[in-house]
This record gives sequence, structure tokens and C-alpha cells, in this order.
Amino acid sequence: LSFGIVHAGNLLSSTFPELGLEPAVAAAAYTAMIAVNSVTQTNEGLKSVANAAVMVLFTSFASLLFPSLTQVQDPIFTLLAPGNHPEGVTAGVSAALPLLFSVLIFQNIVPSLAKLLDFDRTKTTASIAIGSAIPMFMYIAWCYAV
Repeated sequence: LSFGIVHAGNLLSSTFPELGLEPAVAAAAYTAMIAVNSVTQTNEGLKSVANAAVMVLFTSFASLLFPSLTQVQDPIFTLLAPGNHPEGVTAGVSAALPLLFSVLIFQNIVPSLAKLLDFDRTKTTASIAIGSAIPMFMYIAWCYAV
């Protein structure tokens, strides 16, 4: 989250140089805008904002992924190719473990998600499972194409 805030501050200050905003001030303004938006919106309003953000995410991902799929030579060979870590598969997996654990920090959004789904356990469990599977499939597709 902090990376996104800092990046948004840098982006705002470089996109609108005529405003003369320092990146830290732009980041604070972005944070305030998000905070006010999340406090003043109803659940339906938050769902609309989240749906729009997800559509932007998937559209941008598809625009990056689909052109590179034409460059894949042999799909089966690409999927079954051995890893290329210099110390072997075990060292590669152990090097990736911190990343794998860090991407599973969805517990930060569980309270908000449960509230949005009216604390329905079945819906919350399904949304967490599907929400965890989608990035995994996106990552696999990215690795496959790139």
C-alpha cells in the first residue's frame, strides 16, 4: 500500500507539474482522497469503485499478456520446462518462499470483505478462495507468456 501511495504522489507531481506539488504533498492528497472516498461511500458505492478498478486491472493485464502469447513457440515445452535457478529447484523454491508468503496477506482485507458481503461466511470464503486463485492464474499466465 505504501508503495502505491508513494507512486501515486510521484505520478501526480510529474503529470501535473504546473501545480508545483511536491511528491510527498501529492501522496498525502491522494491518501486523503482515498480516505474520504472510503468513509463517505456506501457499500454499493464501494462495490462500484472496486468493480471499475478490477476492470482497469484486467484490461491492462490482458493488453500486456495477449500480444506476447503469439511469441510462445511450443506451449507444452514452455509449461514443462525445468527451472533455471543455478542451485537447483530446492534452492529456487526456498528463495521464492518469502514472496509466496507475502502475497498471501489477504487477511488484511477479510474484515472489509466480510462487511461488504453482510458477514455471510459462505460468500466470504468463496470470495477469498476465488480472489486468491485469480492472481495465481494471472501469474502462471504471465510466466507462460513471458
